[in-house]
Amino acid sequence: MRTIDSESTIRPLRLPVGQTLHIPVRPNTGVQVLSGSLRLREPARWLSDTAVSPLHRIGEGQWLQLEDGGWLEMEPAAGEVHLLLVEPAEPLVWLWRRLRALLRGLAPQRQGA
Repeated sequence: MRTIDSESTIRPLRLPVGQTLHIPVRPNTGVQVLSGSLRLREPARWLSDTAVSPLHRIGEGQWLQLEDGGWLEMEPAAGEVHLLLVEPAEPLVWLWRRLRALLRGLAPQRQGA
């Protein structure tokens, strides 16, 4: 079972047959297929002097965590695909929310009359 941070952005996506989606993602983005089967090509990275983009086939109920950010390519392997794209919060948004929560915890509590 995966635990999703409350600061994450969860985007439901639907890919009909024949559609290919190219989308930029941040490092540590997760992809979970809810229904169907998906071909996913990871963002390109350098291995020695060669650019490589690993290709995965993800089935219903499976999860893939991407280490690197960049352009992701997704297309249905068979039939329509429903999936969730789970992106971590942007660093400044995460910091702001944590600081705000900390300051709320330090504020004096008001007593009711």
